[in-house]
Amino acid sequence: MHYRIYSIVIIIALLLTGCYGMVRNDADRKIYGTASLMVIVERENGGIVVVDSVNHEVLGRVEDLGNLRHASMVFSRDGRYAYIIGRDGTLSKVDLILMKLEKKSKVGENSIGIAISRNNKYIMVCNYQPGGVVVLDSDSLDLLKEIPAVREMSDGKKVISRTVGPLDTADDLMMYGLMETGGVWIVDMKQEGFPVVKKYWDVGDTPYDQLITPDGRNYMVGFLGSDWMGLLDTWTLGDMKKIDVSEKKAGLKKYKEYDKVPVYHIPHLESWAISGDLAIVPAFGEKRAIVYNMRDWSLVKSIPIAGTGLFVVARPGGREVWVDNVAAPGSEEERLMQVIDMETLKVKKTIDAGKGAINPQFTPKGEAVYLSVMGENKVRVYDADSYELLKEIPVRKPSGIFCTDRTSKFGL
Repeated sequence: MHYRIYSIVIIIALLLTGCYGMVRNDADRKIYGTASLMVIVERENGGIVVVDSVNHEVLGRVEDLGNLRHASMVFSRDGRYAYIIGRDGTLSKVDLILMKLEKKSKVGENSIGIAISRNNKYIMVCNYQPGGVVVLDSDSLDLLKEIPAVREMSDGKKVISRTVGPLDTADDLMMYGLMETGGVWIVDMKQEGFPVVKKYWDVGDTPYDQLITPDGRNYMVGFLGSDWMGLLDTWTLGDMKKIDVSEKKAGLKKYKEYDKVPVYHIPHLESWAISGDLAIVPAFGEKRAIVYNMRDWSLVKSIPIAGTGLFVVARPGGREVWVDNVAAPGSEEERLMQVIDMETLKVKKTIDAGKGAINPQFTPKGEAVYLSVMGENKVRVYDADSYELLKEIPVRKPSGIFCTDRTSKFGL
């Protein structure tokens, strides 16, 4: 009898010890919310670094995500999951709370863009190879539909196109460009079977990226071989309009012809800048940022910059716009981050941010900005008021930086 009581006491003690250990481990574990995380792509390492942008502290790393040399990502509505598409067609679903890879799926041979539907249920990925787009279940990553991007030409020849830049709209449409066939297609994500409800042809030479206004209404597409941008009203889905990028063609009284320069990286139109009634986009192959009046989409002016802009990003509140400069590797220009004053429409500050500094990304309320400094294996965090350096975070070949506040924004 005494032996049985003694054994029971030992078992209870062990159980209590185990429970205490569990409580202690949970208490030691870092607890954080997901509304203000910076997810940084480690380009060469096939992984991501997750940072708490309130305290600028690294929370963890997740690896084995495929080829991330041109990675992009979207987030689930609650900010818990990041969906990352790699250049090798690897789609990864990463749990940002448990800091682990939850699922992975092969969705193409060469993939380039990703979007998530309004109801959070579906993922769309654009493919260079084999072309077309795929729609997947966001929970399981199961393939739901393939939509080939094929155009039958006047001579009967069928051309398969690379697709690029999927964007979501307020009406739960998905829009993407067809590079070889000069088209833009629109898929209705609300309807069963995800039908293509609109096809625009011959809108411009080689669509390469797209953008959408924060309200989800105005869609613009850039072209590699045309001196205009395409503009579409997503409410009416009427004709695609041409918006001049040339000051001369736009009819500016005092216009300037900008020299074409080498394009080391194609601009990302997705991260464009909105301030009041003005929109700023990077020019393709020219050292300028283009300012449009969104009331009538007239060209207001061009702002000279040191290189060609890869990202043109508005600080929350719209008072400033930060632009990086892509130039010859090792040049002085590629180190520069420039700040544009939206009252004067002039560069007010130039920061030497380091070798290959790109991709300014603001914290949700704009008190700080993160910059990838790829050539120095770090991310730099600056105070957006004083422009003082706050912190350097070691990151192996950082490229894209994505804040989880994108969860509530169209086209991001």
